[in-house]
Amino acid sequence: MKRDIDIDIDQLVTAMQAVDEAGRLFEEALATYESRGLKRTSDDFKVAGGSVQTLQGAEEMAMGTRKFLAELALILGYATAGIEDRVAARPAVARAGFTGISGGGARMARPLLDPTLRGLRLLLGVDFFEPAFKAEIEEVVRAEKATYPDPATFRIRASAADAAASVGRTR
Repeated sequence: MKRDIDIDIDQLVTAMQAVDEAGRLFEEALATYESRGLKRTSDDFKVAGGSVQTLQGAEEMAMGTRKFLAELALILGYATAGIEDRVAARPAVARAGFTGISGGGARMARPLLDPTLRGLRLLLGVDFFEPAFKAEIEEVVRAEKATYPDPATFRIRASAADAAASVGRTR
């Protein structure tokens, strides 16, 4: 049984072009961070916006975008071949966006580099994506500082610390 799947080829191509350019811009930003000597082996992996988290965030954006571009290419290939029933739910899933943007943006030091901002704004201008994904992008653009990781996740509650200390004293 063949399903009737509506895939707008022109819209998909436009989305692919924007995602490809955004990916290039995210890769440019990552290369800039790396050329500044930021290292992934720093002690600041617990610091939102630190060098480790900033590099991780930039890499998440670049890799997420490239992986998503491959997904769009797969959908386009099947659609242009006339066998879009092979990708059934994929177009709807693709409209929901992709990983790497909100998580990567939450890790990165502010202000964001210009290539990152241009890539994010380019994605915002695409009619292909659902409003929830665009809201995630806008949140990254508007954020005044990195928010991941939350420093509270690395703190030991006083009661837990006291309990651990008392266990050591009773032996």
